[in-house]
Amino acid sequence: MFVPRSLRLKGVKETQKRKIGQPQSSGAAQVSSEDALVQAMQRTSTDSVAPSPEAQAEEHGDKPTVLKSSKPATTAASLEYLAQVVAGIELIFTDYAHQDKDGAKWLQERHRTVDGEEEYVHLTAILDHPNIATLKPQATQSFLRKALQEVFSPSLELSSSGFYVRRLPSTYPAPFVPSNSFSITDDDGLSFWDQRAIYVEPHIRHMCKTPAKVAHWLKEHGGLRAKWLPVQAVRMLYNGCAFVILSGNVMHEDRWKKWRAAGKPDDWRVMTKVENLKRTQEYERLVRESRTEIAKQRRDSREGGNEDRRSVVRYVPGTSTAGDGEQAANRKKRKRERSKTATDMADDEADTGAAPEGNKNRANKRRA
Repeated sequence: MFVPRSLRLKGVKETQKRKIGQPQSSGAAQVSSEDALVQAMQRTSTDSVAPSPEAQAEEHGDKPTVLKSSKPATTAASLEYLAQVVAGIELIFTDYAHQDKDGAKWLQERHRTVDGEEEYVHLTAILDHPNIATLKPQATQSFLRKALQEVFSPSLELSSSGFYVRRLPSTYPAPFVPSNSFSITDDDGLSFWDQRAIYVEPHIRHMCKTPAKVAHWLKEHGGLRAKWLPVQAVRMLYNGCAFVILSGNVMHEDRWKKWRAAGKPDDWRVMTKVENLKRTQEYERLVRESRTEIAKQRRDSREGGNEDRRSVVRYVPGTSTAGDGEQAANRKKRKRERSKTATDMADDEADTGAAPEGNKNRANKRRA
């Protein structure tokens, strides 16, 4: 039996056909489907509004679906993620950033005065900085505030309102960083910051795209000497490698070897920037030599091929070569052969046409 949709929404089901041979169930104590249909029609009005989805869900016992957001809740943020956020903010306010041309310009354009104190930066500006914008999941103001409140940083200060952050005035500038650090070089021509730079290839692919993660991982799992902290900057070369500028000099061979003997961080490839540049120059030299050798082999191969081609005599129209006379004689010979063949064929045809007439003359002579 067909049941209208408005009645099906109220829970009335269609009557199922009874199979042949199946005994009819006793429905004396229950209301039949026809009676339920009549009762439902009596309760239904043509002026009534269709039931809402919530009412239908309650009637059928369905539970509402809870939509999940891709961004984690603030309460669920891990301590490691908050530490990465703090490491990214520290990179924005380092001595290297204050003296770097681009970093200093970024800070000066966003410095604000809060409660009579200068050089504060609003958290919304911090969110737009690449050190923070590259973090996953994406950070928010509440994340930044929570990270600065729960993770200790010896160089950062949060404003009383909780919307601004700055470098602690007592920590800037650092005593070991000269005011003209970018113009200082040693006797070997090595700059001040190159003496403190290392080359890294992390164990996770694409980690270098997130400077905050690199700085945090080196600090927590790298076993760095106290004089090498904090991390001053992370300069990505490619997705899988970067230059990391530390606070201390890494050119002391004994200290460097002692740190590398520990093998920290695990599964990282680490070397000084000077060593990396030497290896790069050596690699480029080998590539140039290899290309020069390949070009020489190709040039020799072409010259050898030209010699082989010059040793073979070829006929070129309009030129007088040793083989020209022989080929001309061959052509004349073939021409004579073709002419002779044509003459023979003409003679054969003439002989064939004259034969019947000769026979006819002989026959006339016999009659006479």
